[in-house]
Order: sequence, then C-alpha cells, then structure tokens
Amino acid sequence: MKKIKRFSVGCLCLITLGVAYAQPAQVGASQTKQQSSLPIGMPAVEPAAMALLQTMSNTLGPAKTLQFDTIVQSDYPSIDGIQVVYTTAARVAMQRPNKFDVLVSGNGPSHEILYNGKKIFAHVPDRNIVAESDCPDTIDSAAAFAYEKAGLFFPGDDLILSNPFEHLTRGLTDAFVVGKTKLIGGVETNIVVLAGNNLQGQLWIGVKDNLPYMATWSYLGDKSRPRTTLTYKNWKLNAPIPASTFDASRFAQALVTEFSHPEAPIK
Repeated sequence: MKKIKRFSVGCLCLITLGVAYAQPAQVGASQTKQQSSLPIGMPAVEPAAMALLQTMSNTLGPAKTLQFDTIVQSDYPSIDGIQVVYTTAARVAMQRPNKFDVLVSGNGPSHEILYNGKKIFAHVPDRNIVAESDCPDTIDSAAAFAYEKAGLFFPGDDLILSNPFEHLTRGLTDAFVVGKTKLIGGVETNIVVLAGNNLQGQLWIGVKDNLPYMATWSYLGDKSRPRTTLTYKNWKLNAPIPASTFDASRFAQALVTEFSHPEAPIK
C-alpha cells in the first residue's frame, strides 16, 4: 500500500452524524437538568424501563457474533438553516473478542470501517484511500479509541459493546415505558423513552427477542437540535461469519494515510 499525507476522515464522520446512537454516554454534566413536573410518587427513572434495557443488554452483550443492517435518517440544518434529512445504510458484523466490520452507503461517499483485532481501518473505495492505525485489542477499547482519535463512530456502535446497558444509561435522568406497538417492521416492541441533560430519545425493543428495532435521538446540546432515527433489521446472533470479512488485505492497493480528528487544526 502506498503512503500519502495525513488525511482527515471527518467526511466519514459527517456522513455518519446520525449514527450517534452511542451518544447517550456523552451527556454533558455542565448543563442544568430541566425540572420535570411528575406526579408525586412517580419515579423519573422507572424500574420497568431499566429492566427492558438490561434484558436487551443481556441479549446483545454475551453474543459471540452479531450481524444486522440499519438505516439512518439524520435531520440536520443545511447552510441556510432549512432542515434536511440525510439517509445512510450500514451493514454491521461483529465477532468477539476483537473484530468488527461496517459497510456504510447512502448520502455521501460509501466507506468501510474494519477492526481486525490489531488495527482499525477506514476505507473510501471511490478514492481508494484507507486511513489506518494500531488499535487496542478489545471491541470496547477500539470503539473508544476510534472516537477519541478520529471522531469516528458508526450505526450500532453502542450495540456491539460488551455492556450496552452501562453505556446507554450513563448520565440518564429520565426513563419510562410508553407502551407497545407492532408497527416497527411487523415486530411487537416495547417503547422506552430515555433522557439526559443533552439528549432525549426512544428505543423500540422486541417483546419476544429483546432486540432493538428502532431508535430515535434528539441532541439538546446543539442549538440546531439535530435528530436521528435508526431502524434495525436482519438480526443474526451467534451465526458464523466468514474469516474474509475481517481480512484487511483487500485494502492492499489503496493509498494509505493516518487518522486525524475532524476538530484538529488544519496544517
């Protein structure tokens, strides 16, 4: 692979803006919580809501492999302030303890994020460029490393962590169940509302299989209040994944660059 100068993968992050389903872990502690007007005796965080989140986490966390598809719709203002919906699709494959591959397409350039247990890669096939970096040797640490080093995240990144419950409930101020529906992919789901100081959202969790089928998040810490909706389908747990899925040799002919964070100053 040929080397080129450092290239920011910020374009990838912008395309996956709505992917920030992982963002509940980043609730800002500096903002003051809005006071709710709940009836006396009603808890802000319902045990039933927490139980559904825990059961979902207990289903996803121990799985040796996970495969699923997701559609992401990100509602974000354009230059003139008009809200525009950006749509991307992602196919996610994860194998514990230290491999994942994500193929992203839709609005913006298609790209692939691969972690093979030793290195993490971000490949843009249209330009045949791949950013690569050595990486910690677990999925949790690799996901954190990618975000801290390059601002890089992807649809469902929080779902492949070893403990999704801990991640989703960090900084939580409100949680409750609002009912059930069969309108999401024809699957009966429980609807759970979650909120922190900077973020509010909902999760639709399968009644029978305890898997997430949709999520929606509003980012209160951003004055433009962007909103993201993710739908999940084609779930496969503990199904074999071909070894070729995590083989980085397919990038052998790509121009190689380093990761840089999108907020880093341009040199």
